[in-house]
Amino acid sequence: MGMCIITTGRSAVAAHDFCKIIWLLGVPCDKVSLAIVTQIKAMGSYKLGPVTPFLIQANHASALGQVESVNFTMISTSMSLGCHVEGSSVSAFWYSLFDNGTNYCNLHNVIRGTGLTKAPGFIEFTNEWLCLGFGVSACK
Repeated sequence: MGMCIITTGRSAVAAHDFCKIIWLLGVPCDKVSLAIVTQIKAMGSYKLGPVTPFLIQANHASALGQVESVNFTMISTSMSLGCHVEGSSVSAFWYSLFDNGTNYCNLHNVIRGTGLTKAPGFIEFTNEWLCLGFGVSACK
């Protein structure tokens, strides 16, 4: 029997739980950005980091003391009438691989809290390959 190992060159201990989601909205990016920043400021478990017109950075602290890096990147679509948003959340610790979708919920809870899930043209794209724990997530 042969064996093939594919590696990134990093040790297994350096693995982190992560989630990436893409949203498409029929709302200009400046309004999306404002809604996300406002929502992050309103949520006590998030600490807002640097904000530019196209990137919002924050950290989320879970009830268990875990910290996740959360980012939202915006790109205008259709002559600035719509917005392509990419959200990512990455846990700081390897054992977060078993956190039942915390990284998905970090992103989902912000977007849901903004009300953008009811915006014209709202579509969410993710799956278990892009977002570990997505299938077992139980967002509150």
